[in-house]
Amino acid sequence: MIRINLLSEEKKKQKKKIKIKGPSNFLVTVGMAVLAALLVSGGGAFFFKNQVSRLEKQNESNKAKLAELAKQTNEASRLEKLNKEIAQRSVIIEGLKKNQSVPVKILDNVSTVMPEGLWLVMMTYKDSGVVLEGYAFSNADIVSYVENLKRSENFSDVYLDESAQAEIEKVQVYKFKLSFKVRV
Repeated sequence: MIRINLLSEEKKKQKKKIKIKGPSNFLVTVGMAVLAALLVSGGGAFFFKNQVSRLEKQNESNKAKLAELAKQTNEASRLEKLNKEIAQRSVIIEGLKKNQSVPVKILDNVSTVMPEGLWLVMMTYKDSGVVLEGYAFSNADIVSYVENLKRSENFSDVYLDESAQAEIEKVQVYKFKLSFKVRV
């Protein structure tokens, strides 16, 4: 087989130069791609580092706000509790003001209907109920007193709980205990 070279010497040199340039263009392209990739990854790393830094600062700021809001919530809860206590005390005070005159009225009514020969030693008032303890010279005085209390418009459910004979300074008396409700 015979080969004939139709290309001149110059063309051969150009062809050789082109072949030599080909690989160097490839290396330049690859180098540029690597450089571009390094720049993009470096820029991305810088961007994400800034994002992380910004988010950490925001996280710290949010934690500080949460702590302050927790303090405010605790203060609000304390004030709310205090307000409820004041409201309860106010209700109690109003109830005491309303019922302040009740013991005086009870004593007035109890003493008004008391017969001669009877005296009281103790009176207990609780939840509109009254318990009286005292002494009398006779059972008739005690019965009379119970009947007088039953006729009173201010009292209801008058009961003689006990009556027993006792001795005070060598005198025979009757000790009694009675209870009733107050109509306020």
